[in-house]
Amino acid sequence: MTILPCVSHTRAVSGPAGRHRVDVTCDEATLADLLDLAEPFFTAGPPGDDRPRASVLARTAPPGGPGWTRVVYPSPYEPDRVLWTHEASRTVAVCGEPSSWRTQQLLRCLRNLVRWQHFADGELFLHGGLVEAGGRGIAFAGRKKSGKTSSILSALLHAGADFVSNDDLVVSGGPELRGLGFPRSVNVRTDSLLALARHRPELRVLLDSVTHPANRFPGVHHTPERQVPVGPGVLAPAHLWVRFRELTELAGTAVRPSAPVSAVVFPVFDSSAARPEVRRLSEEEARRALAANTEPTASSYDPFLAGWYPRTRPGRRAAIAEQLVRSVPCYRLTQHMQHLDAATAALWAAVDRDVRG
Repeated sequence: MTILPCVSHTRAVSGPAGRHRVDVTCDEATLADLLDLAEPFFTAGPPGDDRPRASVLARTAPPGGPGWTRVVYPSPYEPDRVLWTHEASRTVAVCGEPSSWRTQQLLRCLRNLVRWQHFADGELFLHGGLVEAGGRGIAFAGRKKSGKTSSILSALLHAGADFVSNDDLVVSGGPELRGLGFPRSVNVRTDSLLALARHRPELRVLLDSVTHPANRFPGVHHTPERQVPVGPGVLAPAHLWVRFRELTELAGTAVRPSAPVSAVVFPVFDSSAARPEVRRLSEEEARRALAANTEPTASSYDPFLAGWYPRTRPGRRAAIAEQLVRSVPCYRLTQHMQHLDAATAALWAAVDRDVRG
């Protein structure tokens, strides 16, 4: 085994579209772990020019000197998120000995900084995800328990779609609407996983093999009232944090950093639905549904970053939303949890019909 040196180096890490970069300073072993979690969405290169840009530091001890502020975000699902921030230089430091949690927090800082740069460009942020199959990108937008993540998983498993994003889709305007993904774990409902495992039993391996450290943290998700039965006398947390690559490897598909947006789907679960229903929305219906799932900020995490990027071009964001509503078919997908395969087939048939015209 090769032991990488602990000397820190600075690398410029580019986001999914290559337009925005963040300087990351850490040792080579940490950088290797970080890129293993972040690729293909983020790629590293040399520092390049001397232009000032946001930066992230990995340190064993807190930074010294004036201008640093310690911020703490508690969570019932994981250790407290502790950061040191320096507004004047737009720098965030994550401190502590090397660990899976320190790398996870570095990834989050990097992702949030790149997302805020895209938000400052006036791009459209949706609470939704994106898959790509046959050159078409199908976005799924919806709030918690709407069936968004279940629909994305079903698309991977039943339609052979490639994964782009699950919860934090960014839509870039221009001649072609394009969706950008970011490196983020997928929070999977255990009941959805078990429903999909009826047709793909190999998915049950995720109940024991997921590598995100939150699954092992003794938080509230391990209390009896937050668990569900997964077998005779066996309980598991009601949600799992699954790495996107863990899903695509099981599905036999790929991960793509971006894809065109060819259709937008607003799913809803209905336990009484005998069969799935795919209904194309009018422009006005699509406009309302899109507005209900548009994010008002780049991220709900690390709220101090809003002060670092005060100008966000809301007019351009509104123009991208209007372009999407007018040029891309939008659908309401009503489906039953136990028949996700049929819902995916019905949706793909509708998109194929409408996109081909």
